[in-house]
Amino acid sequence: MKLIVALVALLMVAPQPALASEPSATVGQVRELTPMAVWPEGVPSMKGWPGLAEVPVQEELRENGEQVWNVTEPTIQAFLPDPDKANGMAVVIAPGGGFRLLAIHHEGTRVARWLADRGVAAFVLKYRLIQTPPGETNEQMRQRVQATLAPGVGGIPGVEDARQALRLVRVNAARWHIDPTKIGVAGFSAGGHVAAMTMFGPKAERPAFAGLIYGMPFGESGPEIPLANLPYPEGTPSEPWLQPPATPAPDRLPPMFLAMAQDDLAVGVGFRAFYDRLFAAGYRPETHLYSRGAHAFGMVRHNITADLWTEQFLAWAEMVTVEEQ
Repeated sequence: MKLIVALVALLMVAPQPALASEPSATVGQVRELTPMAVWPEGVPSMKGWPGLAEVPVQEELRENGEQVWNVTEPTIQAFLPDPDKANGMAVVIAPGGGFRLLAIHHEGTRVARWLADRGVAAFVLKYRLIQTPPGETNEQMRQRVQATLAPGVGGIPGVEDARQALRLVRVNAARWHIDPTKIGVAGFSAGGHVAAMTMFGPKAERPAFAGLIYGMPFGESGPEIPLANLPYPEGTPSEPWLQPPATPAPDRLPPMFLAMAQDDLAVGVGFRAFYDRLFAAGYRPETHLYSRGAHAFGMVRHNITADLWTEQFLAWAEMVTVEEQ
């Protein structure tokens, strides 16, 4: 625990200034900017983090470019909507991959293009990963990570990258035509841990909303969940139907959208346990438990109800950002 606290403290830095130039390309009505550094002044040291390899590593693409490995220089790529469609909302997207790789397209760029085409500015976060030394196979790495890294430790740098990405989007909100009060996050699998943990940072730096798609905080017990509402005063009836509306607690977490397939064997138990903890603390997150879809359905279409998560997430986000005003 002391190691984790020390590493998190090392990574907390002030927001960076707006960037000077924005090389871009337009695909359809969506403007895709060139990826930009999350840490323009240099990536914070991760000395002592157990995810570092003993030899230098290089970022690489695998599986026909669908996967990114060995990210050491995190970036965000902006996907900006047609100004005539823009609704002021923004989402920082954290792809999944077990902190070992990033499913950069079906949980990243394709999600971003879909959102941007519907008026939402989207930012794909390429966050730092556990490093894979030359010659180590995917299976060898998976076994090594499970044996040597406690749950959630592999995501420490990714969480800090996500928090810094949110700072960058806020700093540049005016130039990208974003309402700074409507900047949320969405994460998939391990990216769900990265996105979720941004909700537990300083209140002023939390996202406005969070979409957790078959992902949640990893770890033995997870972060402590603050109560959603203040306790009722003495004398309040114990029967729920007689109680007045609850008063939101000052440290209440942002609104959440949870989505998972019930045949997900990877995170199903932990995901439901996280929901139970939220419910016990007074939260009522928007929750979609699809009958089928397994793990990592992302933007892959299978002609099942899980295919609808994008429309449901967007409709929910549009509603809660209005409610929170």
